[in-house]
Amino acid sequence: MAAKSVQPRIGNTTESAANYIFMQWDASASSVPLWGSPGRVALLREHARTEPILSGAVSSMLAKLATLQTEVVGGRNRVARWRDVLAYAEDGQGWGYFLKRWAGDYFITDIGGVVELAREGRDGPVGALYNFDSATLDLTGDAEHPVNYTPKVTGRGKKAVVPLRRGDYARIVDTPSTDELKFGLGFSAVSRALRVSNTLLALYRYEDEKLSDMPLPGLVTITGMTMDEVKEAMELYKAKNESREKLTFRDVLWLASSGSAFSPIEAKITSFAGLPEAFNRTEVITLYVYTLALDFGVDVREFWPASQTGATKAEAEIQDEKARGKGFGQAVQEIERTLNFYVLPDGIEFKFIRPSNDEDLLRAQINQVEATTVRSLWEPAGTGAGVITTAEARRWLLERGTVPEWLTPAPPPELTVQTPPDGAVSSGQVIGYAQKAAAAGLSPGEDLVAVDVVSGDTHTLWSSRYTSYGGRHGVR
Repeated sequence: MAAKSVQPRIGNTTESAANYIFMQWDASASSVPLWGSPGRVALLREHARTEPILSGAVSSMLAKLATLQTEVVGGRNRVARWRDVLAYAEDGQGWGYFLKRWAGDYFITDIGGVVELAREGRDGPVGALYNFDSATLDLTGDAEHPVNYTPKVTGRGKKAVVPLRRGDYARIVDTPSTDELKFGLGFSAVSRALRVSNTLLALYRYEDEKLSDMPLPGLVTITGMTMDEVKEAMELYKAKNESREKLTFRDVLWLASSGSAFSPIEAKITSFAGLPEAFNRTEVITLYVYTLALDFGVDVREFWPASQTGATKAEAEIQDEKARGKGFGQAVQEIERTLNFYVLPDGIEFKFIRPSNDEDLLRAQINQVEATTVRSLWEPAGTGAGVITTAEARRWLLERGTVPEWLTPAPPPELTVQTPPDGAVSSGQVIGYAQKAAAAGLSPGEDLVAVDVVSGDTHTLWSSRYTSYGGRHGVR
């Protein structure tokens, strides 16, 4: 049975677009729709498009996420099917298109990124993935139907409001609220940056008005001259510049009056709007970028190349390492958890691959310290045995993640392990692949493989046949 979507925009059933009200707000903080109120989603999206630095920050996060390599790991007989569900998501638009829209609502809207799980039958497996427009969703607090979907377009046979069961959607949300009346509403990165982005937008508008001749810039008062004398001086000034074709660097305006010498000519300019005294544009933008980095939970160098003077490479590495566990790392974990829990069946695993030479080096340094500590406790003292045994030392290192899981002391009892005769890999490594294969619930003769979501390249991790694949050997 083919998977069907509840969204009228999917397929060819759309009849007409529903009417909607265009709402416009001024940028003052008092006019911003309150958190959780209708219309806030539209405002957040508008800010994410209008303010250039904020728009660049969102784009940077989405581009970084979309360029990560992804894999689906599981049995060869099933993994290709689930790879296709991800690779052809959003009605065939593809994984990158789907992921950017999903994560875009996560970073921009408070309700988060919500995905429709189109199933093959009411309670069947997921057959297709589609993004919901977060502006069409309402959190209800109802246990059976936590979300209501109100489409912006209409279709034949479609309801005006579609209640969604828990199995109909999957949601990732930033900073969900514990307020009982908000039903888990989040607080997105753009929402956190809303007030400070208003300040930048006000600065842009001020500069636009200063460069535009439409608004009244201020008031000029002149004493010591009649109005006719002022007009005559301005016309003479204009004619002089036009005759010399001077449009940019113009001559000095001369004001001359035939009045009394006791009434000197004086001109005063009163500006209606201006920047505060000692205003420093560079400092304002720099602080703004720091605020954005804090709101998105990343290192400021993610958005701005020169964050501070005298910053060392070591400081940059430390900040980058911290950032990997905050905003961006949280988004990666949320997507992995959601797909593995709500979309993929047991025995199939989705994961992002995040290579980092700096991270690998830091991990190796930590492992070295861990190994040295354990060894000092294991080595026998001058008069007797060490504090811990060999088995205890190995278990310690395993629990700390210092050594890989395939260094388990013994294979599972249901598996018979045969070490390859050429000695290409250790028996412990073979055991590790066998354990993963056992957890995947493979069929007889089925291989454990990893498939790239985008390219579809398949890499065999373990085979039930005694065969070598790319230097990795199977067990039987």
